[in-house]
Amino acid sequence: MAAAAQACSTEEISATFTAAASGLLASDRAYVGLYLRNQSSVTIDDRGPDPWNRNYDAHLYRLDPFFRRFASTRQDFLLPLAALDKGDFRRTAYYRDFYEPSQSFDEITGVFNLDNRAAGYVTFLRFRGARAFGRQDLALAEAISGATRLVLQQLWLQWRTEEQMRPAVRCGEEAGHAPNGSLRLSRLSARERQIADLLIDGGSAKSIARSLAISPGTVRNHIKQVYAKLGIHSQVELMAAARVADMASLP
Repeated sequence: MAAAAQACSTEEISATFTAAASGLLASDRAYVGLYLRNQSSVTIDDRGPDPWNRNYDAHLYRLDPFFRRFASTRQDFLLPLAALDKGDFRRTAYYRDFYEPSQSFDEITGVFNLDNRAAGYVTFLRFRGARAFGRQDLALAEAISGATRLVLQQLWLQWRTEEQMRPAVRCGEEAGHAPNGSLRLSRLSARERQIADLLIDGGSAKSIARSLAISPGTVRNHIKQVYAKLGIHSQVELMAAARVADMASLP
């Protein structure tokens, strides 16, 4: 814990803390990150970019019951999943699109408000096949909550420092977004735009190939170009960005 609080990068803080804390709680995986009130969620990956976290931070965090609890209160909390499951969790879009495919089975998440802008979070996960978290696990998480808050405060300070050091990017330009919130689809050729629209509608390479009377291989090549030009990495990210752009264009 002390080493994590003194680490010099967000990745080092994450790697040091999650290794120790997941061992203490016998978790299959632990994550730390930031919930920001006016920006997207930020998961701090400690083993290189994690596609699950990339999709989570792009949009899916909004469906997370723990994020929704954060958005509805300014109070800190440390809860097991069972405390927020009203019996319908397995029927939610979040469970279908993210939780179940990631092999997750149960979790304990703590959210600690750091200032008016941000809260740090820690999530302990157990994957399918493991036993559910019990009272002793929650008591352990509560016992280290003071140290956890200190680590998350350091994470927040370090993240802000690293953000200031990154090359300036015009507001909204990152990940293929224009300043008004729309996707920069103008970067695409006519065929790429056509394929992007079909992807946003949920099409697959095979269905798009049938629709456009071209080969699936050609479609996949176009998809790679679409992702590269828009600065995204998956169909989920493209669909999420399109939904965010639609919301940004509303009055």
